[in-house]
Amino acid sequence: MVFPWNKPRSDKIFINYRRDDASGFAGRLSDTLTSYFGRNRIFRDVTGIDYGHDFSQVIDQKLDESGAVVVLIGEKWSAITDKDGKRRLDDPADYVSREIAAALKSNVPVIPVLIDDATMPRADELPETLGELTRRNAITLTDERWDFDVTRLAKVLAIDVPGSVVQRKLSLLQSLALLLLFASGALATVVFCKAVYKWVQAGNETLLKDAGFSSLESAFPFIAILLAGTLALVAAPMIEASKRKFAWAATSLAYVGTLGTFIYYTISNAAMPSLSLVVNYGASMIIIVGVLALMSLTAFRAK
Repeated sequence: MVFPWNKPRSDKIFINYRRDDASGFAGRLSDTLTSYFGRNRIFRDVTGIDYGHDFSQVIDQKLDESGAVVVLIGEKWSAITDKDGKRRLDDPADYVSREIAAALKSNVPVIPVLIDDATMPRADELPETLGELTRRNAITLTDERWDFDVTRLAKVLAIDVPGSVVQRKLSLLQSLALLLLFASGALATVVFCKAVYKWVQAGNETLLKDAGFSSLESAFPFIAILLAGTLALVAAPMIEASKRKFAWAATSLAYVGTLGTFIYYTISNAAMPSLSLVVNYGASMIIIVGVLALMSLTAFRAK
């Protein structure tokens, strides 16, 4: 899992395209993928290179930072020529060819994306440096099924470039929830040990209540549990559908368990203060373990 503080260096997606063939699709695809993976993680030359910068140097740098390269292939992709009538793919200085060749050579995942009715070029139609492109599985991208096709592409890219916007939010929520649960367990243990220690010092065999145990102290662990349950509730809509039930169950256990313990503590504390301490500690630990188990089943994986 990719946490916000340990994202990989190669966490960008490079969109390779020819302007005469797919510029409109490239811009639209860039905007759509940004909603999945976040701002500044999608690169295309029109918006990614500032004026005055060395084009070739920036391209090489962006390829080095990329976890995947998307090659947009339109119907005219392999046949487009320059002003002299020579096919651009055969030009050693052609940036589209150079980008693809560099990506294939560096073993970066390269995903051909066929636009509308475009077909995958044959190996004998490509320069030798691009021949390997024909062995890569292609995805079709159509205007009529744009949302479906882009979602499918985003899922494929997420395998090679982990850390979508939603996944990063889920990772952060998971980290905070786990921190709260472990803090809750630590607080409950400290409160219990403090009370027992003072009880032993006082030599009082019946009233742990007089040994320094307070209602406010007992509430701290359960406040942390409630906050962790709330984070699971917030994360639930973003988690894949088959796992959401575990997130909702974790929230329910946190809330119902806390409420039940509070009711029991209120009723029993006046009559049996020593027993209420033991039950309070035991209940908090059971709830923490249960919520942790349910959260592990959610996997906090984006839908």
